[in-house]
Amino acid sequence: MRWMVGVLGGILIWLGGSGWAWASGKESVEGWSQQAERVDQLVREGKVGKAQEELSQLASRFSQGDFSEVHLSVEGIGALSDTLVDLDQELVRVMRRPQRLREASERLRLAFDALAHPDQPLWQGYVSKIGNDIGEIQRGIKKDHPETVLSGAEKLKVHFGQIEPALWVSRHPETAGRIQSYVYSLKSQAGKSPVTWVPLQSALEQWEPMIQPSMLREEEGVWAVSGESPDWRLPAFTVSGVLLLALGYVGWRKYRSEQQEVVTLGRR
Repeated sequence: MRWMVGVLGGILIWLGGSGWAWASGKESVEGWSQQAERVDQLVREGKVGKAQEELSQLASRFSQGDFSEVHLSVEGIGALSDTLVDLDQELVRVMRRPQRLREASERLRLAFDALAHPDQPLWQGYVSKIGNDIGEIQRGIKKDHPETVLSGAEKLKVHFGQIEPALWVSRHPETAGRIQSYVYSLKSQAGKSPVTWVPLQSALEQWEPMIQPSMLREEEGVWAVSGESPDWRLPAFTVSGVLLLALGYVGWRKYRSEQQEVVTLGRR
């Protein structure tokens, strides 16, 4: 458990600063990305045991990372930690959920790839899918077909969920929060009964001039087009608590695994 002490100490340093951290060693970051890709590959091949071993190693390496060179927000660190915890929880389930396991594995890969390759992250491949979902919602509105609107909104939620951690890694927290708020708002409006077409259509019209450009590249002034700023705020103490709990959980899982190995060896 000594590595946990290092994690907590590092977190205190991050939180005591300006809210931004720099992850050291681009080689380490690239190594994390490659290991996350291996984990995803093992999951897709059904090699759950080996995937667990790789994930444990990745969690340990990430927790001991020397942050100094790669621009990464506290929210981004929390998002990366969440992907580690989420996948671990799916891997250790007694009754596994194959679809959710694959989704958690992909989120992990996309998030760590976003850290290693900020200029050409893999997650941006989902932007066109999200655009198609927006188009489906718009077609449903034109045809006055609530079922089509809801179907498009459900797909939008799924596709955005896959890239959400990577978005927090790639973008400034304010930009990521506004995009998140936009997507959640669309899903909420599309799920109302009856659907209020005018506000929903108005929100959809923001996709091409505002939301899409912010996902494809950092746009400082793009939000000035809108007269309103969505309530995206995520208090620092909340992020801190999530990060501590997330990494603490990973540490507990590692400790439990070590204890089980000791018990097994003692019975031999």
